[in-house]
Amino acid sequence: MSTARTLVVITSDPEGPVVRRRVRAFEPHLARAGIAIEVAPWPKVWPLRKETLAKAEKAGNALVLSRLLRVADVARVRERVRRLLFDFDDALPFRDTARGAGASATREDRFRAIIEASDAVSAGNAYLVLLAKLAGATATLLPTVVDVSDGPAAPEPPDSPAVLGWIGSRATLPYLEAKTLTLAAVVAMGKTYRLRVIADAFPSMPPGIPVDEVRWDERTEEAAIDGIHVGLAPLPDDPWTRGKCGLKVVQMLARGRPVVASAVGVQCEQIRHGVTGYLAKDDPEFVEAILALLRDPAKRRRMGAAAREDARARWSVAAWAPKVVAYLERALA
Repeated sequence: MSTARTLVVITSDPEGPVVRRRVRAFEPHLARAGIAIEVAPWPKVWPLRKETLAKAEKAGNALVLSRLLRVADVARVRERVRRLLFDFDDALPFRDTARGAGASATREDRFRAIIEASDAVSAGNAYLVLLAKLAGATATLLPTVVDVSDGPAAPEPPDSPAVLGWIGSRATLPYLEAKTLTLAAVVAMGKTYRLRVIADAFPSMPPGIPVDEVRWDERTEEAAIDGIHVGLAPLPDDPWTRGKCGLKVVQMLARGRPVVASAVGVQCEQIRHGVTGYLAKDDPEFVEAILALLRDPAKRRRMGAAAREDARARWSVAAWAPKVVAYLERALA
């Protein structure tokens, strides 16, 4: 099918994970529907912003992707396009956890401005859909998903002791570090393990918890996950973290690894408690869940296999591509 429509995606980081996971992953499917994607940055300097505005005006359609533009800039984009879309995967009206996870008048004003100006809004989880509703829009829920290849997962590594794995970044490392005493309690109860941290920064752990420092790289990320036995996804419960879309949880499930996760936000949907992993409401439950998986390799492997199949059915690009295409076709009509 020849391309009939072009959608200019306006974003902070054209090469970032939000673009890769929420746009590029569906690009082949959109192309078959006659929708071409052009990703454009929203730079800090006005002359370069003018270039992005010109691209949007030429295309006639723009998608502001998880970015809070200034109110005046929302108006500039709106007046240049026929259809304006907004997609977000964070609790944008709030500051992040490191800054207190409190409401921000500036962020709320910008959020409401883009919500009110948009012809269609999509969001990564039910909590974000609610935030859009409170700002006056009906949002379509489109979760962040991953590719899940055919066939079974890679087998567990033969390493002894077992490897617990965490994926994140410098920004989210405090979530893991907050569980230092919890992780130490597992060792104190007689189960040794290695902790694999796949990130761009690494924690300091007590001597009894050896840390495998694996520098995050998109090309080797899946192989790094295959080297773990159990995934970890600790989160505090606050207005910011309730908006997280759980990409790292889904990545580990998709690789066939059970995950022990805090019972916060979308993680409560991503983990089928007792089937694909465990949801923990507090530190004792976190310890109990980790011990259960370290002590019973058969259960761990059974949960891992279930996790992969569940990810394929509920959190994969293949499962969601038809819905994403249908949504954008309606939004651009």
